[in-house]
Amino acid sequence: MKTNSFSVIILSIMAQIATIYSSVLIKLMDMSPLNLGFYSIAFTLPLLWFMMHARRKIFKIPFKDIMFIMFGGIFCALDLFFFNVALHNTSVANVNLFASLTCFILIPIGVFFFKEKFRKNFGIGAIIALVGVIILVGGKGELSVATPFGDFMAFLSVLCYGCFLSAIYSMRQRYGALEITFFSYISACGMLFTLALIFEGFEIPKNLNDFSIIVLIALCGQVIGQGFLNYILGKANTQVSSILLLFTPIIAAFMGFFILGEGLDKSEIIGIGIIIIGIYLARKGLY
Repeated sequence: MKTNSFSVIILSIMAQIATIYSSVLIKLMDMSPLNLGFYSIAFTLPLLWFMMHARRKIFKIPFKDIMFIMFGGIFCALDLFFFNVALHNTSVANVNLFASLTCFILIPIGVFFFKEKFRKNFGIGAIIALVGVIILVGGKGELSVATPFGDFMAFLSVLCYGCFLSAIYSMRQRYGALEITFFSYISACGMLFTLALIFEGFEIPKNLNDFSIIVLIALCGQVIGQGFLNYILGKANTQVSSILLLFTPIIAAFMGFFILGEGLDKSEIIGIGIIIIGIYLARKGLY
């Protein structure tokens, strides 16, 4: 790591708690996925602009790099869309469990594109974790709120999220988290707004309560959750950064159980256990 490991771990846990809390709020919202994704990004832009303008660094990034960051924002938009759809078709625990598997996308990218190395234990751990995912997806009880469709949407979200983090990581070595977050969110916001107009029609919050929840989603999910993670990507390599995401299943299951009353049947618990074992072995393969 490039900074104090304890501080990075604390920031990672805070980011994941905020992100998972926002996912709980999303599940409670009655708004179409593209519109909700648009609002959750749009509400963050004024705050990011104010913070970035105060630092006077907005015009110091070359145009070609801004375009590359905005290209990464496309994957951010797709991630939010699939994430929001998944939350209405599966459990909070499952959505965030899949999100924790980003490491199996991000680490190989780090190896092939950024010349990072890992040991064979990582491959073994990855295979074990994938077996756990198969058991998790195939073991839905009648009382489970999870569905194969929702889990598939969560998987697509993970793919897009991994691509987004990879683009962010390549730029994070040269630019600050605020600048990267701001420009990627501009692109994501524009794409979500366009897709919402085409496929869903533009929606507005029904009342002050809905407006307040959307603001909380934006603050927790985008400003704190993604903002802290973007900061961490500048302080640690792809391997350490992605392994820190593996706190997610435990936090998600805990919050889903106590806030939404989501239970897990025996097969799901076994699947989660196997995934955690695979993740542990993969982590050992990084050092």
